[in-house]
Amino acid sequence: MNKITLKARGQQFEYSCPSNVTPLRAARNQFIPIPTGCVSGGCGMCKVKVVNGEYEQEIIRSHDALSDEELANGYALACCMKAKMDLEIIAIEDYEKAQQESLENISGRS
Repeated sequence: MNKITLKARGQQFEYSCPSNVTPLRAARNQFIPIPTGCVSGGCGMCKVKVVNGEYEQEIIRSHDALSDEELANGYALACCMKAKMDLEIIAIEDYEKAQQESLENISGRS
């Protein structure tokens, strides 16, 4: 059983995820609000940035939902991944918002 720490919708959640279940399915089973759409790797709504931990990402996915470059840079689809260990992930919307706020803070200091 792996522990998933998820930042989504401005909140942080911690939940258990068996190694044979996707983080998306485990979150939904525990009524944790994670962005979702097709649940099959086609829409990209469940895209996350993996901050810490190891995982397996299914190769079969829409490249519009998750490009090879994104995959190489630590992004994953929560519906098509399996945790190999405890994971810290952040929903793409929250990650992009944090990146934007960081840039604005740096710009404001100049």
